[in-house]
Amino acid sequence: MAAASEVQVEVVANRQIAPEYFSMRLVGPRHLARFRPGQFLMLGWPDGRDPLLPRPMSIRCASQFKVQGVKFQVQKGSFANPKLGTAQVEILYKVCGRGTTLLAAMRPGRSLRVLGPLGNGFEVPRSVTDIFLIAGGIGAPPIAALAEALAARRTSRGTKMTVFLGGRSKADLLCTADFRRAGAKIHVTTEDGSAGQKGLVTELLEQYLHTRHPTPDTSIYACGPYPMLAALASLAEKYELPYQASLEASMACGFGACMGCVVPVKGGGQDRTYRLVCKDGPVFDARDILWSHQR
Repeated sequence: MAAASEVQVEVVANRQIAPEYFSMRLVGPRHLARFRPGQFLMLGWPDGRDPLLPRPMSIRCASQFKVQGVKFQVQKGSFANPKLGTAQVEILYKVCGRGTTLLAAMRPGRSLRVLGPLGNGFEVPRSVTDIFLIAGGIGAPPIAALAEALAARRTSRGTKMTVFLGGRSKADLLCTADFRRAGAKIHVTTEDGSAGQKGLVTELLEQYLHTRHPTPDTSIYACGPYPMLAALASLAEKYELPYQASLEASMACGFGACMGCVVPVKGGGQDRTYRLVCKDGPVFDARDILWSHQR
């Protein structure tokens, strides 16, 4: 894959979808639409404005369309091509700090800097026909993107998707309509009991696994807070299920230069070694991660 170039994109929509969550749509060059579920963008402010560092944002969805005479700024100049395919990208984000607070205040017509798509996405073997998708809070967007990408398998290969969606409260449950459109069966849990079953999403999954006895063609794909991902690793080991986890991490560059997003993994002849979430992930085979050595 060619190295991603930094481009300037335009905000075309930025709406609040829940008390702490926003959906932002961006328009930019067509390469932004070529992503695998689980990949991300580094989103920053133009002209070196404060805050200086960009923010990693997972891609919820992206599509191509054509417009006439649109001009986009790129790192080493600019281009204008009336035949150029153009991309619209959607990201979902939670307001939890200075950077996301500034994003929430942005109006259509404003510009942002984007680098990506970056990282490695989910890989679903053709042999997998029973898919468990687990999402917690803001981890839902890449899982919804994966469900959308797998929707065609439902008829062609008889693939079954079961979603386990968790959050602290009903307001933290994202992408439910997207999962339904993809044909997935949804199970919901909230820690305060405001929607679905009260408790943790991992508890709900364990109840399901205990009664359904998964088959060899079953796999787990998840994104969410670290404690959730670590607990899923124990369940996957107990039931001998393949498990891919998309990790969340603070990043300064997004492509491995700053070395600020290391994760401990199993080494060859050593007890452990390290990988970068931005470059080697964010999606990992969960069996390779040393969950007890992190955080």
